[in-house]
Amino acid sequence: MTPEEFERERRKSADALRNVATSAEKGKGARDSESVLGAVEPVRTSEESSEPRPSDPPAWNPPAPPDLHPVNESWPAGGAKAPGRIAAFVDGARETRHEAQVKFNSDQVRLDNALVGWTSDHFAATHQHYDAVIASMQKRMDDIDTRHRELERELVRHVHEMAQRIDVVLGEGEKSRVSHEAALRSLRDRLRLLEEKLG
Repeated sequence: MTPEEFERERRKSADALRNVATSAEKGKGARDSESVLGAVEPVRTSEESSEPRPSDPPAWNPPAPPDLHPVNESWPAGGAKAPGRIAAFVDGARETRHEAQVKFNSDQVRLDNALVGWTSDHFAATHQHYDAVIASMQKRMDDIDTRHRELERELVRHVHEMAQRIDVVLGEGEKSRVSHEAALRSLRDRLRLLEEKLG
């Protein structure tokens, strides 16, 4: 490379650096991040689902217990006893007692059957109520999990966006540092040229 070509390349590089320095001086203020990255996106959350929100679980309605009145009424079977066996036989009290015992026994059997049915219905109502409570809580927990996943995605997006903005700020600082260095080199070159002309 001849000295003339070298000088020409040097001046071309000096002009390019001078242009960078002047463009940096024109925009002395820091650039707005929105002008570099665009408008800030709003935080996106899921729309309210069209499904109805889970309401409170239905009230627990156990069945009413069976009626004890017939058994209690037939309990004193046969009334008062006759004073003797012969008097009781003649009076027919034994037959009356037998009929009262049969009525009490049948009332007791009906009560036992009603108690078995009531216990079964009571357990069924309890299980149905617990299933409704658990289903409502599970729906609520699923909604919470969905919102947490959405917030996690938004947080990751926000962190990436912040990293981009930090890169822009650091890049702007580096750009201004380079432009200042270029301005200093240009000043040195001009001073050197002036010294050569004067000297």
